[in-house]
Order: sequence, then C-alpha cells, then structure tokens
Amino acid sequence: MIEATTGELLGYLADVIEHGERYGAIVAPPYDAPEVEWTREGERLAMNVEIHPPAGRRARVQITLAERWRPIGADRWELDEYAYELRDFGLDYRRALHQHDRDDFVRFFGVATHEHCEAVLGRPRCDHYAGVPCRDASDGLDRLYVIWTAGTKPDCSQLRCLKD
Repeated sequence: MIEATTGELLGYLADVIEHGERYGAIVAPPYDAPEVEWTREGERLAMNVEIHPPAGRRARVQITLAERWRPIGADRWELDEYAYELRDFGLDYRRALHQHDRDDFVRFFGVATHEHCEAVLGRPRCDHYAGVPCRDASDGLDRLYVIWTAGTKPDCSQLRCLKD
C-alpha cells in the first residue's frame, strides 16, 4: 500500500492538479466546492477532483479522481481506496478504475482492483472486470486520457469479466 505524511499528501494533491493542467484540462473541485482540497470523512482524508479535458464546446467529458486515505499512525496515512472514472456523454460510454471494498473483492473475486467498462453508459455487460492496480491518481488520469483521446467507444470485450 501507498503511505504518506500529511505534508506529503498536500504536495501530492498539488502534483495531481498540475498533472491534469499539463493536459490542458480544467481541474475543478466537485460538488460546487470552493476549491480542490483534502476533506475529512470521519477519520479518513478524502480527495475529490474533477478533470474537464480540453474538448470542443459541445463535448461533455468528465474525469473524476477520488481517493480515501486512512490513518495508520501519528501523521501517517495509507491509501485505502480509489475511484478514477471517465464519462464521455457525447459518445455515451464510461470507463472506471477502482480499488475499494478490498477485503470483499479479494474474498469474492480473488482481486483487489477492478474496472468498469460501459460501451453504452448505464448498460454494462459485466458488472466488474479484472483490473490492473493504479500507482496513483496521475497514473489513473493517464490511463483514462489515453482511452478518451482514442475518440471511440471502448472495446469491453477485451477485458476479463469477474463473475458476480
């Protein structure tokens, strides 16, 4: 698992924002929040970032990067879960890279990470696909940007479905 201090997490968030801006994207806080920042969810720290790629005026594309970090000691945090998602409303598809509910996924599917692939938004052929773990939010953003810049719907048939 990835571990960090509070100071390192502040630098990490700044790096994620800068990484998104290098793509020419608009990096914004979600849910009409005033700024992109770490927030508290009980004992955990939460990062929620919206990335709006430099698309044409009518294109509606959204990438979200969400992470939850849990405390593991004095000023020490561990990445507990992540959800990096791409929704292309113009082409009507969704791709997502997830790691959450780790114990349940390992018990039921034998993997900690999974992906979502909806060639038609809201109509998955498989609820969960096997996934390759992301190193961090920048890695997740890079993977989703490659999918988006292809300019076509993803081919979900190339992914291994986890039966649930």
